Amino acid sequence: MADEVLARDLLHDARTLIAEREWAKVVVLVASLHPADLIDLVLSLDEDDRRALLDQLPTDIVAQLFEFVDDDELRNLIRSVGIEDLPAVLEEVEDDVAADVIQQLEPAEAIETLAALDRADEVAELMQYGMESAGGIMRRGFVALNEGITVGQAIDYLRVLRPPSEKAYYLYVVDDDARLRGIISIRDLLVSSPRTLLSEITDHEVHAVTTETDQEEAARVLQRYNLLAVPVVDAEGRLEGVTTADDLIDVMQEEATEDMYRLAGIHEEETILSPVRQSLRRRIPWLILNLMTAFTVAAIITPFENTIERAALLAVFMPIIAGHSGNTGTQVATLVVRGLALNQVEGRDFRLIIRKEIAFGLVHGLLAGLLAAGLALVISGNGWLALVVLTALLLNVLVAGLVGSAVPLLLRRLGADPAVSSIWLTTFTDMFGFLLLLGLGTLLIDRLS
Repeated sequence: MADEVLARDLLHDARTLIAEREWAKVVVLVASLHPADLIDLVLSLDEDDRRALLDQLPTDIVAQLFEFVDDDELRNLIRSVGIEDLPAVLEEVEDDVAADVIQQLEPAEAIETLAALDRADEVAELMQYGMESAGGIMRRGFVALNEGITVGQAIDYLRVLRPPSEKAYYLYVVDDDARLRGIISIRDLLVSSPRTLLSEITDHEVHAVTTETDQEEAARVLQRYNLLAVPVVDAEGRLEGVTTADDLIDVMQEEATEDMYRLAGIHEEETILSPVRQSLRRRIPWLILNLMTAFTVAAIITPFENTIERAALLAVFMPIIAGHSGNTGTQVATLVVRGLALNQVEGRDFRLIIRKEIAFGLVHGLLAGLLAAGLALVISGNGWLALVVLTALLLNVLVAGLVGSAVPLLLRRLGADPAVSSIWLTTFTDMFGFLLLLGLGTLLIDRLS
């Protein structure tokens, strides 16, 4: 907490100095900031001040910002640095970061920037992988030891190499063809005889992913086995790189945000501070689609105009039945979507899920229906109205649970994102709920009016 307060104070002082154009003092001040705090300052400035500040900062400090910028703001940072200065900055970052940055550029700019790098081949090799694959986010910084050397030779090699701590999460053991054989802990090296071969103390139970593995699956491997890094191998089992916890935590956050946004019909790049023009372009299409489905629901109600005129109290319970059933279905759909995202739910679980939701829907629907029927009885004194409300809510809650379970699984089967199930779910529960309530009301209209 004290560090956060200090950072906020430094950021405030830095903004004051930037406004006064005291650039020498600004550079000294921000040099003490963590890059995660400095990027907040940089992105909060207007375009002119941002460019001016980045021009004053040393290249290595600017390079660190690319490690902590969100994907949504990456293009803004690239534009502020400038294409001319970008190659010098990218020389200071890891290969995977450089690849991510270059992939954000226009084709001509990407080719020019890549060609200007001293390690263009290494970065280009990473760029061949999909941006959302394990290969696309892996790092080349890892320590690999041949299984044929001794413990003493391995320790001597590490003393010469002196790898930084972030590159030595695990010591990977490979064979003569660079195929991953396992891992060795620092402790095992220290307590083993110097003449012992690494192959004799290697832990062969290693959890690896391939370069083509989806980054979300790599994140699940890291989480499931409580790892600090996940090795990435090619189709032949050769060690190509590692995906580290900090990268995969970002992946998990991005995937969770993406699912949450899609449940609400929001574009994955939208933020509360996005420009109005972008928000209009990204949000209005989904809202218009939602409006069209509302028109459909309205069309369902229109034929029952005479029923509503003769039994106006039915209209009081329309939002109750539709809204409560929609909430019930949304709960189920959310659980199914999360289960699919975490690989906890598969197609073969469909029957089990349906049986559970039938049981839940019957119990909860009866309870909710009795409460709503009690309210109807108190308001109207008409037992038939109470029966209509009870039946409609019970059946709609039951159906909402079934639809909430089935729609995400069906979308997954069709190759669509299950997270977009919300609009179809609420539309269905509204339509079916109104049909039940008004249909039953029409059948019993002589007893309700």
